[in-house]
This record gives sequence, C-alpha cells and structure tokens, in this order.
Amino acid sequence: MNQIIVKEAEVSDIPKIKKILHSTALWLNKKGSQQWAGLLRGKDVHNIQEAVERKEVYLVTKEDTILGTFALWDNQTPWDIDLWGEEESRKYLYLHRIALESNQHGKNRGKLLLEGAQSIARKSEIRGIRLDCIASNPNLNEFYQANGFDYVKTIHDYNNGEGLQDYNLYVWNVKKETEKY
Repeated sequence: MNQIIVKEAEVSDIPKIKKILHSTALWLNKKGSQQWAGLLRGKDVHNIQEAVERKEVYLVTKEDTILGTFALWDNQTPWDIDLWGEEESRKYLYLHRIALESNQHGKNRGKLLLEGAQSIARKSEIRGIRLDCIASNPNLNEFYQANGFDYVKTIHDYNNGEGLQDYNLYVWNVKKETEKY
C-alpha cells in the first residue's frame, strides 16, 4: 500500500524527532540559511519535547518509512502571539517545525506533511492553519503558496533571539463541505 500515515508522536519518538530536526537544521545550514541555527547549538525555541508530551507533534510515515515530522498546536506560543497578535478564539492551529527525514528531500514529501496537517485541521472545529516562515527564503515561501497557504503579511525586523529577521505569515483556511468553490 502507498498510504500515508499521520500519527501523534509518542515520548519514545523524541530521539527520532530530534534527529530529524537536527538533520534539517544541518541541511538548511549547508544551503546557506541560518534558519533553525539554534538547533545546531542545542537550543529549541519551540520545546519539541514538551510539545510531544502534550500530543502536538506528529510523525508522517509511508510504508513504515518515516518521511518527517511537524508540530501543530491550538494554543499560541509567545512566538505566535508576537507575530500574529493574541487570538483568544482558538479558531486556528499553529504549524511549526515541519521537517523531513534527511533521505526524503527533493521527493515532494513536504507536500505530504502539509496534507497531513490539513487533514487534522479538517477534523477539528477550527477555521484554519497559521504558520510563519523566514521571508528571505523564496523557495520556502513559494512552497507554502503552491500548497494552498495564502500570504497574509510580513513582520519586519522581528528579534528571534539570534538577531533581527523578517517573517512572512501564511494561513490555510479549512473549506467546509457546505461552501461552494
């Protein structure tokens, strides 16, 4: 079978997830990006371990092969509040740390991870998924737009703890069955 499986990560998956995140940070670094550079120094601003314990991190597999991981939560982090403003209605999920296993790059697997997050959102009583990405990475921005995420705005000179960066905000809206396309 060619079925993609999206499952909540378990505490026993934390070493695998950290390995995927670290290898993605290395991959980004080799491409000249400072994105996720903190992970290379052991700093995880999203505290993935606690997110796993809260059941907010997912592993995506195909035929027993791990494709990647992502974090998806309904509570805004301080990071999300800084970028989006406080959203008390909890009508959005916030997508972070989308990362592919090192041997999955260049195979259109990132799209499968996004589809997994979108599937989770469709089953929830929410409006959509919000995410941010570094504005200076045109490939990443094009990737989100090509996969149904709409550009909202750019936050300029945000202090991410390692310096000032510009971040683009994107949203993907759940289409309800009753809506006409």
